[in-house]
Amino acid sequence: MAIESLKDFIFTTKSDVWSFGILMWEIVTLGCTPYPGWTASEVIKKVSEGYRLEKPEHCKREMYNIMYYCWDRNPHHRPSFSELVCLLDNLFGNDDEYIELDRFPDHCYYNLLKPPGCGNSGEKL
Repeated sequence: MAIESLKDFIFTTKSDVWSFGILMWEIVTLGCTPYPGWTASEVIKKVSEGYRLEKPEHCKREMYNIMYYCWDRNPHHRPSFSELVCLLDNLFGNDDEYIELDRFPDHCYYNLLKPPGCGNSGEKL
């Protein structure tokens, strides 16, 4: 959630834009959990201090820049959803790849173990 949502319980379309940026990051990382191992208090503190999710190494800078734009501390500086549509359309409209799967790390993002009773226990998902 956006800083203003976490700290002041303010929810607007601009806080939704923040969440959309997080969703983009989750999609690019094939479902990785943002801030793994952090408590809610740690997330609030670190994000309030300026911490933002890092760029996945296989994600093109242009894609990450859009995510990062969504996480601006000032909600008024975040893009609107209409702006995001244009930015993403421009990104997807060219023939460049925005995710470099050949650079996708083998050890990251999908290292959760299946819970007991769900097939081969301990098998990587």
